[in-house]
Amino acid sequence: MEKISFEKRNPKEKKAKVLLKEGKTPAVVYNSKTESTPIMIDSSIAKKILKEATSATILDAQLDGKDMKVIVKDIDMNPVTDEIRHISFFEIDETKEMVFSIPFNIVGISPAVKNNLGVLVQVMPSLEVKCKVKDLVPHIEVDVSSLEHPGQTITVSNLQIPENISFVNDEIKNATVVTITEMQEEEVVQTAPEEETAAEGETAEAETPAEGTQEEAKKEE
Repeated sequence: MEKISFEKRNPKEKKAKVLLKEGKTPAVVYNSKTESTPIMIDSSIAKKILKEATSATILDAQLDGKDMKVIVKDIDMNPVTDEIRHISFFEIDETKEMVFSIPFNIVGISPAVKNNLGVLVQVMPSLEVKCKVKDLVPHIEVDVSSLEHPGQTITVSNLQIPENISFVNDEIKNATVVTITEMQEEEVVQTAPEEETAAEGETAEAETPAEGTQEEAKKEE
């Protein structure tokens, strides 16, 4: 993706709705010192970021002539129109380790799924790690071609994690990334023959007048 141009904005001068109508998306960029700068970007670029960038994508940006590298921390969407209302960026300090969320990329075909023995369920969408930006990777591959039966899983400890990338905590090593669950059979409710016969008999009785009623009808005639 091309370098993004950040423009400073004054929230008191123009409201977010006005900016959006003008083709600008409100945003903010934070840094490691917890400082924040209100900015705006072209809405066309915002849509491209939504489509192409992940939480581990390093973006080149420029603000007031200063080059910086940023990642997307949050994108606020309008739940009704799906319009991007606001984006939060974080400026990366390339000299320090930071916490990143790296998405998983599922590759291969599970024999269990191919043979209709089970369903592949992704339990974890991403992995939180610590590393410097130079060691960051766009995703972590999860090869599911070894999953042949329901109940089989792949945990974080089964994956090839690049060097110089560490876990936020050691407990995450035992976390399940994907698993194969058994396929659920659809239950078909069938009426027993005895029940059908009984139901037909009840219908017939309901349609046939009682004998006493028939005799009374003749007397009245």
